[in-house]
Amino acid sequence: MQQTTSVIICTRNRIDDLITCLESINKQTALPTELLIVDSSDEPLNNNSAFKKVRDSFDIEVRYLHTKPGLTYQRNRGIEQARGNLIYFFDDDVVLEPDYLYQMNKAFKEHPDYVAGMGDITNLPPISWKYQLFRTIFMLPRQRSSGNFTWSGLPTHPYGTKKFRQVEVLGGCCMALRASILKIFKFDEYFSGYCYLEDAEIGYRISREHKIFFNPMARLSHNISPTSRLNVQKRRAMFINNYKYMVKKQKLVKSLARYLLHWWSLAGIYLEEKIT
Repeated sequence: MQQTTSVIICTRNRIDDLITCLESINKQTALPTELLIVDSSDEPLNNNSAFKKVRDSFDIEVRYLHTKPGLTYQRNRGIEQARGNLIYFFDDDVVLEPDYLYQMNKAFKEHPDYVAGMGDITNLPPISWKYQLFRTIFMLPRQRSSGNFTWSGLPTHPYGTKKFRQVEVLGGCCMALRASILKIFKFDEYFSGYCYLEDAEIGYRISREHKIFFNPMARLSHNISPTSRLNVQKRRAMFINNYKYMVKKQKLVKSLARYLLHWWSLAGIYLEEKIT
């Protein structure tokens, strides 16, 4: 079967970030077959002249959809419209290196037994060994790790490592899935707003039955736009709420020991608030 690719970008009130992201996609050595922009901005971007200019610069089909807010809701609406047999999801504040799609397409061709994958982030912030140790001890999410779940039910990420590997976790800013698997697995629309842990949750479900890869050869920068974000306290509350929901839904703590470790990680989250 010929490989066709759909890129889906979900966005909300971030026109400048989105334009930078789109420009990096238009510079890919392997352009996607189509590009879908799922927008929940207060003022639809289709009315914005800067957006229309960059949209019209593409030589591929670009489709636009305006929806209600909610990242997982927007992603599912994009899936319904996508026609490619590989579907890429990018956050609107990432910038792809020119061969990102080429490297990912190549990995999918060379590893037909993998149904999903993710690339690497090149601009990870520096972190002290003490803080890394703190997050390790409390089994909190961290970069430069295995890409698997901790015993407390939280994800780790392989960003910053150098080896192609099988993982359990997907990274929402730069994940790709075969369209065939998205006919079976959908994003959980319980997650609201910008949906912390929605990527880990779908990764967990898929990885129970199928294989997911991390590809360090596909690289991008994630600029983590300050626009349209909650403050630290509200973000942490969203994270805790979604963490508890994911653990309950997926029955990630099936023993007393793991139940205690779940609460150990929750204690770490609260302690982290005091030291950061």
